[in-house]
Amino acid sequence: MVVISRSAFLKAAAATAAAGLLAGCTTGSGDTSSSNSSGAAGESYTVKHAFGETTFESLPQRVAVVNYWKNPDVLLDLGVVPVGTPTVTYGGNAAGSTDWFDAKLAELGGETPVFYDETDGPDYEALAQLNPDAIFSVYTDMSQEVYDKLSGIAPVVAMPEGVASYAASWEQVVEQAGAMLQKQDEAQKLIEATHQTIEDAAAQYSQLSGKTFAAGMFSLEEQTFSAYTATDSRSQFLTSLGMEISPYITQNTADDSGFFIAVSGEVVDQVEADVVWAWGTSASDEADIKADSLFSQMPAVADGGLVVETDNAVSIAVSAASPLSLNWVLTETQTLQKLSAVADKS
Repeated sequence: MVVISRSAFLKAAAATAAAGLLAGCTTGSGDTSSSNSSGAAGESYTVKHAFGETTFESLPQRVAVVNYWKNPDVLLDLGVVPVGTPTVTYGGNAAGSTDWFDAKLAELGGETPVFYDETDGPDYEALAQLNPDAIFSVYTDMSQEVYDKLSGIAPVVAMPEGVASYAASWEQVVEQAGAMLQKQDEAQKLIEATHQTIEDAAAQYSQLSGKTFAAGMFSLEEQTFSAYTATDSRSQFLTSLGMEISPYITQNTADDSGFFIAVSGEVVDQVEADVVWAWGTSASDEADIKADSLFSQMPAVADGGLVVETDNAVSIAVSAASPLSLNWVLTETQTLQKLSAVADKS
């Protein structure tokens, strides 16, 4: 039995294919971390990103999204309903969306966006048919070639300068959206409010503070544990709760490691952590991991510190962390309760 294969892990963790009435845009003030220029209503302004600068002659009224992860949630949280966004193919609901996105859309009273399939990359034809005046894709693996093609359709806002593919934090996505929409003040308030929500939730489970963790996926077939590094959204979620990443992961993360490192089953006993948080695919996964001759030697597994999450909605909510999805995880799921229960044991 395979808890999850390496290819499935990569697809679930980094694929862009995880997945109109526009609310009025107002002019904000203040600077973002990407040093974007701010103009008064009716004036042109620029947004800096990894591929240079994008100039807007006026506030965009029809914003389309490339890459479902984080990007559309942030637009919606700033009061803008995208005219188009990718279908959620992993962890989504029956409508090809997410419950937190749908709830916010209903709150805003906006029309459901056009959904398109990004399994094989951006759907240029669908995007062009929407006639957008901006394309938003900050959490992305965009290349120069893709950027150039998208720019032929509409002005593009990508990840900030110096940020690698799939490395933009949810805060950076919010800041870039605020710059594009000239809602810098609203963006900063959203970031502060979300930090407060996380802080309040963590305070209710103070036993998590200072606990070490390793988050990732087990493969019984390949006998490996794919552990998320500190740059990954899932690790960042746990550290935001006051937890600390396992020293083994930190010490074995190279500059080019990306968002995970592969830990062989022969050395998993060296991964010292109070809690191991792993994604699974069936209810039997936890028992199978504990029964494995190698994985059972992992200190947290042996000591009762293992949590196996099999809800794909929780998986994408944390993997594609946004203010909307984080609020949903903290208030609508048992995620913190599960973590706290095993943290108490350790």
